[in-house]
Amino acid sequence: MNIITVLVVGAPLVGLPIVARDSAPPLVADAPLQLVDDNDFAARKDAYLQKSRTEMDEWRNKIHDAGESAESKGHQVSASAKAHFNRAWTATERQWHKLQTESAEGWDRTKNAYERSTADLRAQWHKIHPEDQD
Repeated sequence: MNIITVLVVGAPLVGLPIVARDSAPPLVADAPLQLVDDNDFAARKDAYLQKSRTEMDEWRNKIHDAGESAESKGHQVSASAKAHFNRAWTATERQWHKLQTESAEGWDRTKNAYERSTADLRAQWHKIHPEDQD
């Protein structure tokens, strides 16, 4: 029998304070608090990644098709507009890749950054292709 058990069992007899052993591990200072069930997060993340994968494939196809169409029609786009669009596309791709590896702690921040970058991409696209309103 260990000393804690003796103290807990013998305490009422000798007037010693009762010592209880906590089965939960102590909290570590500065440890992130996880409020989301891991399985629930994994399912939500997988569903969102599938949706975003489809969206990114659609953008790649749209960009590819527009490039071929522009060449055949002699469609001219200003260098500035093209540069803005390319920056928006690069940012969207970068944020999409971050989504792939993000953990529960940073998920909302990374997801919001991805959504902002796709909104900017859409805005830049419409500046170059005003005829293509989704």
